[in-house]
Amino acid sequence: MSLLFDSSAIINLSQERRTESYIDHATTPLAQYEIGNAVWKMVNLTQAMTEDAGKQYLTQILETLRFMTAIGTDDAETVLEIASRERISYYAASYIQAAIASSFTLVTDDAKLRRVAAKYVTVTDSQHIQPR
Repeated sequence: MSLLFDSSAIINLSQERRTESYIDHATTPLAQYEIGNAVWKMVNLTQAMTEDAGKQYLTQILETLRFMTAIGTDDAETVLEIASRERISYYAASYIQAAIASSFTLVTDDAKLRRVAAKYVTVTDSQHIQPR
């Protein structure tokens, strides 16, 4: 099964030390920025970690992305249509469009994205993923 992971699933699997569950699968080029923003929130808003710990954590996650295929979409109009119709962010819609274009199953731990994406593609969450 070919899987496309969004940033929420990657972060959760990383925190559970289950990186082998997403390595050798796919994500979008956007994931690295969303992951960086999530770590920024952990450091600056929730203070769940220090800045040094955040840097180390971010570096570790981004290193694992090197072992994933980056799947983007050039169909910005369709991404915008999905985002507008479903009232979700352009970022979230880009994961749906990438899954459509690649025929991959979308893996997300974002409940709203999972619900919306199910209208377009096969979708699951990270707890249902087993390592290869």
